[in-house]
Amino acid sequence: MKGGKKVAARLRGGKGGGIPWTVIMDGDGTKKITSDSPKGNIGCPVSKAETAWFMKMLRETKHNMTDADIAEIGRALEEFAKKLRR
Repeated sequence: MKGGKKVAARLRGGKGGGIPWTVIMDGDGTKKITSDSPKGNIGCPVSKAETAWFMKMLRETKHNMTDADIAEIGRALEEFAKKLRR
């Protein structure tokens, strides 16, 4: 992405960190929540704590998602994590 580093720096508030990094914004471009949990960037959520933070991100910003949609994403993430932990 042309200018991607500049955009990332603005969205991350100048903080560094790993990738993937996620930000959920509203329709006006206001940052609602990021993948920066109290323990740091969750990246691709694999641990229980990382998955819990990602689920919080979805619950707090959902617009058209149902609780069932979010639960299904949680189940899929857990299956993904199980494969990686083998």
